[in-house]
Amino acid sequence: MPEDVNKKYFEILEVSPDASLSEIKNAYLRLKKLYSSDSMVVIPIADEFSKRNREEILKKIENAYTKLIALMDTEKSKPVTQRKPSVSDIPSEKHTESVSFSGEALRQIREKKGVQLYEVALETKIRIELLQNIELENFEALPAGIYLKAHLMNYASFLSLDAKKVAEDYIRRYEEQKKESEE
Repeated sequence: MPEDVNKKYFEILEVSPDASLSEIKNAYLRLKKLYSSDSMVVIPIADEFSKRNREEILKKIENAYTKLIALMDTEKSKPVTQRKPSVSDIPSEKHTESVSFSGEALRQIREKKGVQLYEVALETKIRIELLQNIELENFEALPAGIYLKAHLMNYASFLSLDAKKVAEDYIRRYEEQKKESEE
């Protein structure tokens, strides 16, 4: 696909060509909501901005999103030496055996993926304060073990990590800290 055509898709979604998958998805959802017929933003200019115009714009937005997602999937299938580093280069479930997960490791992986903490909170339905406490390893502010494990597995799944390994590693650190504070 020619480079200028790709640029057009990024422009339609109002994101830069180096936008992350998360940024593209957020832009798509924002624009789709904006141009929907019941959008509060469009109501004042509804007479000048016909339903047909909105439908055409929504089709362009949908097409741009579909093309960019397909482009990113194609990009992922290239050898690493032929593409710029991406989210898929971060350890996934298959490559985490030697990694020990801590709050700091989770934060670093999230940041390398270009994901903001509020995006994780929105997607996983985990309170942002709890996510912050997980990353900072503020163990006193974390819930009991079984609840913490569920949140960790949810967070790890969002990051495309081995949820079981992340939870086991983190809970081990949590229990060691708890034991030390009791002594």
